[in-house]
Order: sequence, then structure tokens, then C-alpha cells
Amino acid sequence: MEHAPTASPSSLSLLLGIIDRPTSTLAAVLAWPRWKWLLPLLICLAATALLLAVSLEDLSQQAAQQQAAAMQALDAQLQAMPAAEQEQMRQQMATFTGPLFLGLTTFVTSALGLLFSWLLGAGILFLGLAVGGEPVAYARLLAALSWTWLPFALRDLVSAGWAAATGAVRVNPGLSYFVATGDRMADAANPLWLLASQVDLFWLWHLVLIYALLKAARPRGSAWGLTLVYAVIYLVLRVAPAALLAGLSTGPF
Repeated sequence: MEHAPTASPSSLSLLLGIIDRPTSTLAAVLAWPRWKWLLPLLICLAATALLLAVSLEDLSQQAAQQQAAAMQALDAQLQAMPAAEQEQMRQQMATFTGPLFLGLTTFVTSALGLLFSWLLGAGILFLGLAVGGEPVAYARLLAALSWTWLPFALRDLVSAGWAAATGAVRVNPGLSYFVATGDRMADAANPLWLLASQVDLFWLWHLVLIYALLKAARPRGSAWGLTLVYAVIYLVLRVAPAALLAGLSTGPF
């Protein structure tokens, strides 16, 4: 492991250091991991909440469109139901597409997804380093990995600022603009669109920090191979659910 400070650094110094000296900063987190994940967690959740707050109206409109399509598809079944049951179903669907319900469920889902990504990402690095003969404690890697997620928090803040300034939510992030069809629901189920949407400067910065983390954990070894493996697994896990859903919806033929 790279030379680390003899005393636990402050979270503020780590926040500044992750920009201009990421390897030594992540080495310090590896050496002193206790509670070092808390500040990145709070920043990521705050950025998610802010982006959600400025884009909630757009989410509500999308949900209303999906509700209208679902009601139209169920029109025959609704006509066979008593009027009271029809009204009850409409009220339930309206509740599920309301801003409060959407906001809470989206935030909780994002928070759980963040934690799952951290746990899985730390597991990938843990196994890679162990196979390479230089194991690092999983808890230390998890604390350090949390700091590599700050570029994504910055991306959410930039997107929130753009939405607040222009009144328009960014529809096609990353390189997805070049493969977008204009149908947002179809694009969201398109693996190619999802793959392209992940690739931007913030994701590349995240990979740079992953490389720095690996160099901090294993200064004498090469980190390019494991960084590439991590990047491939990251993209596959982002795209695979959409590909699976698309396959299930289209069927085997």
C-alpha cells in the first residue's frame, strides 16, 4: 500500500485532495477508513435529492403518460368492472403517479442502488487484488471506493443546475444522444442507449479514481487490467437488466 499519513486526515482535506492528488488521498482513506465513507454518502444522497427535486415535474408527466397508456390497454377489463371499482383503480393509479409517491420511491431506489453499487464495486476490487496476490481488507476498499463516486454526485449537481436554469431535464445523457430515437420509453429499454448514456467525462473521471485506488492499494503492480475489468463489469450490469426486460417483452420469436 502507498505511504499513508500517520494520523487520520479530515474529510475536508480528503475532499480537496481527491481532485489534485487522488492516489495519496485514497491511500489515506485505506489507512484510516473509519467513518470516511460518511461524507461521500451524504454528498451523493444530497445530489440525488436535488436532481430529483428539480426533475420531479418531468417524472410526474412521464408517469401520467404511462398511466394513460396502461388505462387504455386495460380499457376492456375496466368496462367489465363496476363503476365503484373503476374509480378505485383510477385513484390508486393516480396515487402511484403522484409527485410525493414518485419522489420518495425514486429516492429510496436510488439510495439502495448506490449502496448496492458500492458493495459490488468493492467486491470486484477485493477479488481482483486478492487474485493478484495483494489482498486488502474489504471494509477499507469499501470506504475508499465511496470517494470514487464523487464524480457521479457532481454529474447530478450539474444536471440539476441545468434543469433549474433552463427548465428542461437532460433527456439523453452521455453519448446516448447519438442513438436516441425520441421515444423516451423505448430508449430507456434499449441496451445500446443505456450503454451510451453511461459514457461521459464524469464516468471517465470515476475510472481514473478507480485506477488511483488500485495504485494506492498496490503501488508496485499494474492497475490497468483490473480497471478495465471493473469498467466492463460496470457497463454490463448497467445494461443487462434493460436487455433482459427487452427480451422478455419481445418474447423468443
